[in-house]
Amino acid sequence: MNKYLLNALLTISAIAIAYLVYSNHFHNAFHFDDFHTIVENKAILSIKNIPSFFTDATTTSTLPANQAYRPGLTTLNTIDIFLSGNTKPDPFQFHLSIFISFLLLAFFIYLLIFQLLNQISKTGFNKGIAYFATLFFLVHTANAETINYIIARSDSFSALSVVASFICYIYFPALRKWYFYFIPALLGFFVKEQALMFLPLLFVYQLLFEENIAFGTWLKNGKKCLNKLLQLWLPIVLSVLVFIISRKLTPEGWSAGGTTLLNYLFTQPFVIFHYTYNFLLPLNLVVDTDWTAVASLTDERVLAGILFILFLCWQMIQCSKHNTLKPVAFGIAWFLICLLPTSSFIPFAEVLNDHRPFLPYIGLFISTASLVQYLQLHKIWMASSAAKFALMGIAIIVLSAHAIGTYQRNKIWLSEESLWKEATVKAPNNGRAWMNYGNTLLAKSDFVEAENCYKKTVSLWPNYAYAYTNLAIVNSITNKKEAAVAFFNQSLSLNALVPETYAFYAEHFIRNHQLDEAKLQLDKGLAISPRHQQFVKIATLLQQAQPVNEKNNTNKIEALIALINLAPTAENYLNLSLAQYQYGAYQPCIDAAKKALEVNPNYDLAYNNICAAYNQLGKYDEAIDAANKGIAINPNNQLLKGNLAEAYRRKNNK
Repeated sequence: MNKYLLNALLTISAIAIAYLVYSNHFHNAFHFDDFHTIVENKAILSIKNIPSFFTDATTTSTLPANQAYRPGLTTLNTIDIFLSGNTKPDPFQFHLSIFISFLLLAFFIYLLIFQLLNQISKTGFNKGIAYFATLFFLVHTANAETINYIIARSDSFSALSVVASFICYIYFPALRKWYFYFIPALLGFFVKEQALMFLPLLFVYQLLFEENIAFGTWLKNGKKCLNKLLQLWLPIVLSVLVFIISRKLTPEGWSAGGTTLLNYLFTQPFVIFHYTYNFLLPLNLVVDTDWTAVASLTDERVLAGILFILFLCWQMIQCSKHNTLKPVAFGIAWFLICLLPTSSFIPFAEVLNDHRPFLPYIGLFISTASLVQYLQLHKIWMASSAAKFALMGIAIIVLSAHAIGTYQRNKIWLSEESLWKEATVKAPNNGRAWMNYGNTLLAKSDFVEAENCYKKTVSLWPNYAYAYTNLAIVNSITNKKEAAVAFFNQSLSLNALVPETYAFYAEHFIRNHQLDEAKLQLDKGLAISPRHQQFVKIATLLQQAQPVNEKNNTNKIEALIALINLAPTAENYLNLSLAQYQYGAYQPCIDAAKKALEVNPNYDLAYNNICAAYNQLGKYDEAIDAANKGIAINPNNQLLKGNLAEAYRRKNNK
């Protein structure tokens, strides 16, 4: 068969397999940090804002503590909104873009592994081994945690930039003197800082493959090592400069959120063991673990983890001494080096995340391919037809098992409910898992079970402000006003920098017609996070809730009708609906809201007006139906949930 045709068939088959494995993930919802970086972040709604991302890190997130300097990441999110043609984030467009970059990364990994294998021995099997390793990467179940988690595109895209830099270095040697190869990694830095790990990886590659210096002999070859390091002077200087600039542009409110440095540091060897285990047998994947930093350095996990790291380092040194095993040593070094940003001296709030090792795992795929090549070169699996077919059978079983596992993980990531329900099972001591699962129950108006979940969170994490905010919300919706205010205040006493607390507090006051108090909370929230999308809605609701006298309201209705004749927009119909409601004309209010829905079927605020008007007319079933339709569009519309609760209350007391 023509080699070009064969290459085309292999490429198409790899893309087809990857698509089939991920075919059920393209409509998976936003999750976790997606909300404060994408869904609620109005800074990314206009492509015109992109230049400001590189000078203002507050555009990264609506939460001050999460406003890291990652303008490239914010730019990618903005471009996806632009490409979707929607006025608000659409998960499909994000998943599509991430999947395309995932395929491109796989192609680069194939090129990288193929070249590494060729440096050991140019056999006809290298292409097949590289193809197997690439398929393994594409279907590996652990990678599903990164590909499904939209904001974790920072991990996948920075990984793409690192491997792209290697491709430029290896395949375009004539351009090395201009440092052309460093451009992808430098661009990747603006998406996530770990892209700069390319430089230590390149240094190790140069010593192993270009200078043939094993790890244990670096001191003996100090002059050669120093010369190689000096050759990288410009990329090193640029890396230091962009890192210093990024630190200066990072807002003071940003925080890694971690605990004691030593406790975090000594937890990481066992975390690295966990990551390695998940590479081999990914059965313990979860969106948010309940692991915590070790309380004492005498904890048996510390010693076990350190012994495991020492074993990996010993294997790396031994493999580097043998020419046929150098890619194995390089892969282990890649794994350990790329874990340094999150598994060393920077204590993060979570001691581990299963999406973090996406870039480090590439090193283990390199090692896997090298081991297969080693078996082939030493005729271990070519000794007999039975041995050859046995190894091929094992490869097919491994790939199939991971493909099935990935397909199943995609199902878990489908919705907030499925994701966090699993988290409460796999990480039962994680208060955030219980709280987020409670939020999904609250969206379904299961107020009793939602409150139970929030109480579980408080029992596990008594100083977690978000839990008290959610307890306040559920009490506000169920008309327990005093309890709601107490919980809001308790939340703010624990953390006064959470903008959502002020937003929900303002909604509570609007619901209870305390407009001055609502305005006060809105102003406090805007002072913390002026780009929070939720405050746009709060400001609109507050303006609409302002009392008007009958004469002015009549004039307002007439003016709105005239305006609609000129501009029949959904917003104008909604304003007319609200004016009719304030005038006491509840059926016209409903009619105007339905007109708004004809223009924009996804207008949850229109359903809110319909629900409120039906409540006033005593048509509680219709009110409940309207509220449920609105909540299906926007599960975070607390005003709708309040009117729904009111409909149930009135219906039960009828």
